[in-house]
Amino acid sequence: MENQRYIDYGDYNIWANNLIIDALSNVDEELLNQKIEASFPSIIKTVSHLWMAELGWLSRLEGKGWKVSEITNFSGTAHELFKSWQKTSNAFKSFVESADLEEKLHFEHKEESYSIPFREIAQTVFNHGSYHRGQIIMMMRQLGIADIPKTDYIEWVRQKENQ
Repeated sequence: MENQRYIDYGDYNIWANNLIIDALSNVDEELLNQKIEASFPSIIKTVSHLWMAELGWLSRLEGKGWKVSEITNFSGTAHELFKSWQKTSNAFKSFVESADLEEKLHFEHKEESYSIPFREIAQTVFNHGSYHRGQIIMMMRQLGIADIPKTDYIEWVRQKENQ
């Protein structure tokens, strides 16, 4: 049952990502690429960053290293970007469901060695998603986008309990 909290958080991550995607799917692609003062210069760049983090960590957890060329070479539409992100979010959750989350990932980054339990990486990926979804919400408001979804964890809990 210990892994269940990470599986639940994976479900929440997918739910919240999908709410963002649904809201952004009705926005003109030009607006999604409009430069704005934020951690990343546009909504699309922020979504790409989220996708890269999920895909990079999933790849690393699967023993393939940090493989993100699919993203760095991506040249598709916003809709295609959203679909790829959704696919990665689902794959990340599937990994969490089947992995031994106590296993440690050993890797090198910037000449430093790390050894981190899979569960901590999963938690980091999910927290990272929440952080940047909040930034996307603020970017949407600044760009005058009216359809702003509520992606807080408590909203997911309420919706889950009402099903």
